[in-house]
Amino acid sequence: MLDVTVLMVGKTREAFIQEGLAFYQKRLRPYLKLSLKSVRAEKEEGKLPPETIKAREGERLRGAVPAKSYLVALDPGGKELTSEEFATWLASREEDARPLAFLLGGHLGLDAATLAQARERLALSRFTLTHELSRLILLEQLYRAMTIKTGHPYHV
Repeated sequence: MLDVTVLMVGKTREAFIQEGLAFYQKRLRPYLKLSLKSVRAEKEEGKLPPETIKAREGERLRGAVPAKSYLVALDPGGKELTSEEFATWLASREEDARPLAFLLGGHLGLDAATLAQARERLALSRFTLTHELSRLILLEQLYRAMTIKTGHPYHV
């Protein structure tokens, strides 16, 4: 069973997103071992430059990565995949037998050091999404990918 960790900056504040995350966490249980971990968002008091904020959040993210994980940064400049391509990609990660860790930045995104440490960069959409909504979309796409792989009718 694939071991997946989703590392995120900050808490999920919106109730509807919290409900959606719980919904997909439950649906994903038969398919993969999923762990959602949040690291503290940097407080924006005192006019810190955005790069400093991203660097501090990125350091926290990198410090929370499980050992030997295959790191994937979610980034607007990353590679876009269809749901079917993502299912194939995920199956190849499962064959690799390494834990998989997705990195989601805060509202400013990921810093250069975190992007450089990632083995791959994927984009969820060409649209601009909130960092909280990105969490929900990732879990839905993980579920969709697993149902594609198993032939479950959810995808059709």
